[in-house]
Amino acid sequence: MAAKTAKTAQAETTADELHPCECAAYDALPADLTNADLETGDYEVFTTGCTATTKRQFAPGHDAKLKSFLIKHGAAGNDIRRNEGGVATSASAEQHAARYAFGHMVAAGVKRAEEKAAEKARKAEERAARKTTPRKPKKVTAKVGRATFTGRMDGDHFVYEVKGKERRTLKFQAA
Repeated sequence: MAAKTAKTAQAETTADELHPCECAAYDALPADLTNADLETGDYEVFTTGCTATTKRQFAPGHDAKLKSFLIKHGAAGNDIRRNEGGVATSASAEQHAARYAFGHMVAAGVKRAEEKAAEKARKAEERAARKTTPRKPKKVTAKVGRATFTGRMDGDHFVYEVKGKERRTLKFQAA
């Protein structure tokens, strides 16, 4: 019986000790990191910014902070590391998140963010293609002299056809 109470007392003292929040163990390196950047140390390391200490695994709300961090940097393709005891372990956001209950949310969030980025790129390509495609001239109706014609505008000129021949004029009145 005494051994059981000693074990319980040891668990209570371990639970009462403050330790860094779990989300502080994670950081991410840019996806486009080169060897030259590594040699010079001229690159940014992204962190959750957590400095909290807690008796539990996460400080209040910091599980959500880690989840959003993993989704953001996983979708960006950044190298995500977990630092534990001075050893950094690199893995994908989904692999790191698999150890937590919210792992499926991170996998779904990364997939959704990648799909959103692909859709945005597709729309940008469509816009660029529309800009390069010549537009049909807008039909305009104007009165030239006593007659009314349908034609198009070319700068300041009204361009229209009479008996199969193209005519241009500066003297017209929009109808």
